[in-house]
Amino acid sequence: MRTISLGILVTVLSLTTIGTAQDRIDFTVIEKIRAEGMERSKVLEAFDYLTSVIGPRLTNSPAHKRSVAWTQETLKAWGMSEVHAEPFQFGRGWTLDKVIVEMLEPRYMPMSGYPKGWSPATAGRVIAAPVWLPGLEADALKAQAGKLKGAILLTSPLQEYAIRADRPAASGDLKAPQPAPSRPPQLNAERLALLTTEGVAVTIEPNIGEHGTVFVTGRDLGANSVPSIVLASEHYNLIAKLLQQKVPVKLAVDIQARFNEDDPRTHNVIAEIPGSDAALKDEIVMVGAHLDSWHTGTGATDNADGVATAMEAMRILKTLGVRPRRTIRVALWAGEEQGLLGSKAYVAEHFTGDKNKAARDKFSVYFNLDNGFPPISGFYMEGNEPARAIMTEWLRPVASIGAIMPAPGHIGATDHLSFLEVGIPGFQAVQEYVNYDVRTHHTNMDFAERIEPAALKQASVVMATVLYQAAMREGTFPKPAPPKPAAK
Repeated sequence: MRTISLGILVTVLSLTTIGTAQDRIDFTVIEKIRAEGMERSKVLEAFDYLTSVIGPRLTNSPAHKRSVAWTQETLKAWGMSEVHAEPFQFGRGWTLDKVIVEMLEPRYMPMSGYPKGWSPATAGRVIAAPVWLPGLEADALKAQAGKLKGAILLTSPLQEYAIRADRPAASGDLKAPQPAPSRPPQLNAERLALLTTEGVAVTIEPNIGEHGTVFVTGRDLGANSVPSIVLASEHYNLIAKLLQQKVPVKLAVDIQARFNEDDPRTHNVIAEIPGSDAALKDEIVMVGAHLDSWHTGTGATDNADGVATAMEAMRILKTLGVRPRRTIRVALWAGEEQGLLGSKAYVAEHFTGDKNKAARDKFSVYFNLDNGFPPISGFYMEGNEPARAIMTEWLRPVASIGAIMPAPGHIGATDHLSFLEVGIPGFQAVQEYVNYDVRTHHTNMDFAERIEPAALKQASVVMATVLYQAAMREGTFPKPAPPKPAAK
C-alpha cells in the first residue's frame, strides 16, 4: 500500500478536521506537532541529561533526588503549570561508591559483578577461599554451621542456561515469549537470618544473562542482610568449575556502599497544561513514565527514554500554544522498580475511595511509557474495544511515521495497572523489544547508545498527538470493563 505523508494528506483533503462528532482530527495542529517534534526537538537534551549527567536513579538515592529536582526545574522552564513533587513513604535510599571483585588464585583475573541494591558494605576488602554451597540446601548449611564467619559464599549451581526474560510477554502474539533460565535460589528470610548469624562476609550468585550482561535488582532487607554480589555467569561458572576440580581459588571482594536515611519519603513529579473548556477542564488526560532506575547502567531504556518522551510531548503542546479542552497532566513516577509504588500512592491519594469518586469519574485516560523502547507503534488496549476503535482513528495521522497498531492485547508490570485497578482507562505504549529483555532491561548495558535519536523524536510526536486528541474529544473516554470476579 502506498504511504501518503501527513502534509500531502492535508492538501488532498483541503480540510482542517475530519472524523465523527466525537473524534474530529485537526490535521493542521497535528502537522504543527510533527514539525515541532521533528525539527525543533528538545527530547535528546532531556534524555542525555538524565542518562549522562545524572546517571542511575535508584529510588530515594541522592541521584534520584537530583532527577526529581531537575525535571521540575525543566518543566517549569518549559512553561508548565502546577509543577510540584508529591511525597509518599518509601524508606531509605542507597548509594554504591565502589565495588571490586577479583580472582587472585590460581591466577589473577578481574571479575564483572555488581552488588544488589541495598546491599550492605563489606568490612573492607575481604580476601578468602570461596565456599560453594550450590542451592543453599538446609543440610549443607547445617554442616557448615560455625565455619562460615568471614566466608565468601557461592550460593548457586552452575548457570547452565543464560537466556531470559523477566517481564511478562504481551498477549496477542506481539512478542514471542522467551524460555526461562535457571534462577539462583532465593535468599529467604530464614536463610538470610542464618547467614547473618553465621557472619558470612559476602554472598555471590550468578547472573541470568550472557555475553557479560549482568542483571541486577535488589531490595532493602533490613537487619538480616548480608553483602551480596551478582557475578557475570561466565565468571561465576569459572570459579565453580575450578572448585569442582579441587583447584584452590582465592577471591577478593570489596563493596563500599552507604544507606541514605535523611528522609524516608520519595517523590513523584507532577505538572500540567490546564484545560480551557469551562465544562471539561476538570477532566484529566495524563501521560506518565517512571523516573527511577536500577543502579548498574544509566537507566536509558528503563526508563529515561519514557521520561524524556513524556516531557517532550508536554513541551511540544505548550510551545505550540494549544488550548486543550481538558487538562493534560504528566507524572514522573518514583518507586516503580520496587512495585509500582509511586503510581499506586498517587492513585490511592487522588482516586481511591468514596471521597475521590468525583475526581475518579472525571479522569479521562492515562497513557504510560515504559516497557521496551521507542519508536511507538501503538498502545496495548487492555481489551477495551470501544477505546481501540477511537485510537485507531487517532493514530491515522501518525501512521506514516510508524504508529499504526492499537493492539488488543494486555501487558503487565508497569504503572498503567495502578489506574486500571480503580476503573480508570490506562494504556501502555507498544514499543520495540529487540534485545530489551536480554540486553538492557535491568542490566549494566542500559546506556544511551541503545536508543536511536530519531525514535525518541517519533515517540514524542506520537504521544503529543494522542494527548492532544484525547484532550479535545467531545465525548467521555470508554471505561475499562470491570474485573471478572475470582473463581470460587
